[in-house]
Amino acid sequence: MQPPVSDEPLVTVFSSRSHLANVEAEVIRSLLESAGIFCWIARENVIQQPVGNVLLKVLESQAGEAAALLQEAATVGDSNE
Repeated sequence: MQPPVSDEPLVTVFSSRSHLANVEAEVIRSLLESAGIFCWIARENVIQQPVGNVLLKVLESQAGEAAALLQEAATVGDSNE
């Protein structure tokens, strides 16, 4: 899915270079989209091994809500360990 044609900037809410970065980004994308937040996965330096930088971006107007959801998910995850 391509970002919308808009004057509103995209904001990065997740970034990773780990070997699981693609999986992490897809899980986070699923969480955010289930809350009605549209997001896009961007990949930088994809020729680097094992993976380049994977970024998850949202519209600036939804960045606060996305950050709150990610914080809540991290808190729940930490309490289950």
